[in-house]
Amino acid sequence: MRRAFRRKYLTLRLKRMTITLLYPTAATCPRCEKRFRHVPLDVAAPRLCIDCNRDVELLISGICAVCGRKTAHAMCQECAKGVHSFFVARAYASYDGTTEHLIKALKYQEDLRVLPILQSWICEAYAAHYGYRDTIALVPVPMSIEKEQSRGFNLSFELARAVARRFRLPIIEPLERVAQDKSQTVMHGRERRSAMEHVFRCADDARSLVCRHPYLLIVDDVLTTGGTADACARRLFEVGAHSVEVLTIAR
Repeated sequence: MRRAFRRKYLTLRLKRMTITLLYPTAATCPRCEKRFRHVPLDVAAPRLCIDCNRDVELLISGICAVCGRKTAHAMCQECAKGVHSFFVARAYASYDGTTEHLIKALKYQEDLRVLPILQSWICEAYAAHYGYRDTIALVPVPMSIEKEQSRGFNLSFELARAVARRFRLPIIEPLERVAQDKSQTVMHGRERRSAMEHVFRCADDARSLVCRHPYLLIVDDVLTTGGTADACARRLFEVGAHSVEVLTIAR
């Protein structure tokens, strides 16, 4: 299934590159569809226009030391209560405007033009927050088999793949999704955490994988309340993880 997605994705990039070379004015911003005046340097990699790029709010400073959300204090009120199971979470940008639009366009409309943009963002976030680490292993958040077959790809895995290739890091998959949880879009913090409690389980080889790679970085697209990341972290600690941190595109 993942090989089929890679073939589809690479075919689309080749098609886009050919069209852009033959018809330079056909290159458009995947957010607002504004046409570019000049051919991009990398014609196979979509880019945002200046206005849409400015709309992306980077999460670099003024963030919680634990969960990475925007805050005026060193730690947000929620993290001060010690509610999270993971150690630290970091994200590339706030989940609104252009960032939210691109993630939803890829996940729900299968706009594959967006994928290389999100992959470059997750790599930038890793370099900014974890680039000095060379003993860490990446853990993509798993989808249920049914959901991955329906969508055709797991965005978390595609993001982890990009980071792994650029920084030469291993990807391990010690977790399995028992069942696809209900939509969390209308749930709040405690309700989300409760809903996620029994969604994940450890794979048969989880303990041996974690024994070889005890320092783990969960990779996902969005961190909202942290319910998904917390549930994954708890399972990973159960099989011997020494440290579990989180990296996402948006927060």
